[in-house]
Amino acid sequence: MEQICEIMLFSEGFDSAKLLAKKMTVLYSLSKEQLSKQHHYDFGLRALKSVLVMAGELKVHACGCRG
Repeated sequence: MEQICEIMLFSEGFDSAKLLAKKMTVLYSLSKEQLSKQHHYDFGLRALKSVLVMAGELKVHACGCRG
């Protein structure tokens, strides 16, 4: 999952994608372990992908450019 996260962050324009990917996968692993076990909480790849895409969109809006 960390490699997928890293590639997605690079594709969204993050220069420090390797470090961010490690932090995101640790965050999601800890969330999955420690938060509620109810079935409507999703800490899988689909949820992680949504967060990474949104981070890329926020980055674009913050700098006013793509990439």
